Parts: sequence; structure tokens; C-alpha cells
Amino acid sequence: MLFTKELVLQREVEVEVESMDKAGNFIGWLHIDGVNLSVALVEHALSKVHFTAERSSYYKTLQSAEESARQKKEKVWANYEEQPPEEVVQVTEEKERIVNYKPVYVTEITDDLHFYVQDVETGTQLEKLMETMRSEIASHPPVEGSYSPRRGDYCISKFADGEWYRARVEKMESPTKVHVFYIDYGNRETVPSTRLAALPPAFNIRTLSAQATEYAFAYIQVPQDEDSRADVVDSVVRDIQNTQCLLNVEYTLGSCPSVTLQFSDSKDDVGLGLVKEGMVMVDVRKEKHLQKMITEYLNAQESAKTARLNIWRYGDFRADDADEFGYRR
Repeated sequence: MLFTKELVLQREVEVEVESMDKAGNFIGWLHIDGVNLSVALVEHALSKVHFTAERSSYYKTLQSAEESARQKKEKVWANYEEQPPEEVVQVTEEKERIVNYKPVYVTEITDDLHFYVQDVETGTQLEKLMETMRSEIASHPPVEGSYSPRRGDYCISKFADGEWYRARVEKMESPTKVHVFYIDYGNRETVPSTRLAALPPAFNIRTLSAQATEYAFAYIQVPQDEDSRADVVDSVVRDIQNTQCLLNVEYTLGSCPSVTLQFSDSKDDVGLGLVKEGMVMVDVRKEKHLQKMITEYLNAQESAKTARLNIWRYGDFRADDADEFGYRR
């Protein structure tokens, strides 16, 4: 402040206007005896260059002045330390789509068309654990009402079929309304606390991890319209719930991997089949190694549009009301 006051106060100056802000204030430069005040402040380590100066004809001069002041490590640069150059990590983009289908057993389909599967390879371990656990429970049945559930607890829950299953408490609404998630199957239920009991330590998740893993379909967009979405979910439930399929991870969005599923016998792509039937739209990905799959899905979508199947029965609605229907192009 003192520097500026001594330099320009009661002196004749020249103002160079470059632009005006929204409030009507002028933006520009102040010159005195041929000296640009902004450059002088930077040279004397009293100011730093703002990124908006990049658009100005004085930017190179300001940069040079700042570099000179920075080397002196005075005033605003007194505590400046040179940052070591960042190590550049070369990221090699996948050139080929990785195909590694594994057998899974589909146990649950959710209303948003996510699904839960068990790994077929560890299926026998779960069967043995459940058999042993139920035998122990039958020998030492839990006392009804003796267990006080808490959110996040692992427990056992008696399902509608009268059998006990491993579960996790998700929400305590009341003693008669406890929301549980069956960790080995992926389904959810609201039960009274009298149908819950402590999970015997010999059968906890350290003995055998939760066997239900959540996935989403790759390359497709689920309809946001409730009726259309319900039709898709019903179709998928009929086709693959409680059946063995083949699963391949295509990419991951957030914490839920997006996958393709194939029917075990025909090897037909379940998601592609939904596109062919006009029940879903294609989610166009940009990754180069996925373009062959995207092209196949888009070709199927064009055929469904031409045949006016399901969501395409009134033609291509996307141009006018894609947002309304919850789709993106």
C-alpha cells in the first residue's frame, strides 16, 4: 500500500481500460511515467500474477517480473519453496476388451435392475456353512426376544421358508420393524426382532465372507419411467433369477462393477437381448477398447427402433423429451 501511495498519489497517471465487469466497473491498467503499476508491484514482490492476466498483452511481462521476484524470495515470496516436478505416470489404455467370463448364480434382481450373484466356485463352501449352522441352531435354538439388534450388526434371520440365514441389520425402525439384508443372497426384508438372533461366531464373515456381490448391467440405460422399468425388471427376473449365468466385468462406475451376463447354455448376452427387444437404451461409452461392443449394441438398438418395439413404439422420443424419460443421448 505504501509503495503504491508513494508512486502514484498526487501524480498524473494514464489509465488503460481493457474491459468492464458486470457491475459496470472498469478493468485495466494504470501507467505512471511509462511504468505499468501492476508490473511494478509484481517486480517488487508485493503481488502475484492472477490467472486472468493470461488474456492480456502484458502477460509475458508480468510472468518475467514474477519469476525474477520469486528467485529473490522476498516479501510475498519469502516462504516460497520450489516444488519438485511431479513424476509423470504413463497410463497405458487398454487396447483390447478383457474377456474373462466366470460362472455365477443369480440370486436377486433389484428394482433398479442391479443384481446379486454368488460365485459358483465358492458355492459348496456356503452350502456346508449353512448346513452346519442350521444344525447347531437346531441343537441350541435361540431364545425368542433375547437378541437386541443394532444397526450394522451381523445376525441370523428366520426367512419366510422357516430357515435361518446370515443377515446384516440395515435400519431399526421399531422392535417390530427391523430392516435386514441377507448377505449371502442380496435380498432385503423387514422383520420383527423376534425373528432375529445373534450370529454364532463360528459362522461369521471371517469364516466365510458375504457371498452376494452386487453388479449392474454394462452398456445399457434403465428406463426411468416406472412402468417401463417394471417391465424390464420382470423380464430379467423371469429369465435369470435363480439360474446360473456367465459374468464378465466390463468397467466400474463408483463402487458397483458394470458387467455383461451370458446365458450358460446359449451364451447369448442378456443385456444385448434387452436392447434387441426395445426394453432399454444403449449407454454409449467412449473407451476405445469397448467400441466393438458399443457398435453391436447400437446396431441392435436401431433394429428395435425400426420395428417400434416397446420403448420405441411411438418412435424415437429422445430428440424432444429425453430428459423427461430420464435418458441421455
